[in-house]
Amino acid sequence: MREHGATARGMDWKDEESQRLRFSVLCGVAELSGRSVYEVGAGAAHLCTYLQHEQPTATYAGCDLSSDMVEAARRLHPDADIQVRDVLTDPPSRRYDFVFCSGVFHVKLAASDREWREYMYEVIRRMYATCDVAIAFNLMTDQVDYRAEGLYYAKPADIFEFCRSELSRYVTLRHDYPLNEFTTYVYR
Repeated sequence: MREHGATARGMDWKDEESQRLRFSVLCGVAELSGRSVYEVGAGAAHLCTYLQHEQPTATYAGCDLSSDMVEAARRLHPDADIQVRDVLTDPPSRRYDFVFCSGVFHVKLAASDREWREYMYEVIRRMYATCDVAIAFNLMTDQVDYRAEGLYYAKPADIFEFCRSELSRYVTLRHDYPLNEFTTYVYR
């Protein structure tokens, strides 16, 4: 964000087009009109911008660990409820129809794959505990021909099995769009 500001590039995405595609896939979980959406790892709340254009009657709230990100999000969306929050230690005080997470699980930094997977599973469990209808999140796929240091590449079948065995039998995995990732929907 320091180099590119509160833009798609500043959130570490390739460009705005790929960011919009991610949001479109996430929002494909269900009809969001008139529903509440909570975003874990909101960054500058670009999902809020997307919803204002595509699903204007959806209500948005979100959180991020970074106070700089939350400050940028509040500047872009002064009426939105965006908080500095770690959902594992300070979960939201209310439930939402949908809970989304976009890009947070891509970057593991120095964590081992095992450590990152356990952290990710805890966040996903918390997301599910906070939703009334469904959660949606994306991950880098292991079906790539390269590996970059510091990124987490998940096996789609492992994520599907985790969600199915621990959360709900109603799981959809989308690996059908032109990015090196997949999106998972888990319904109540």
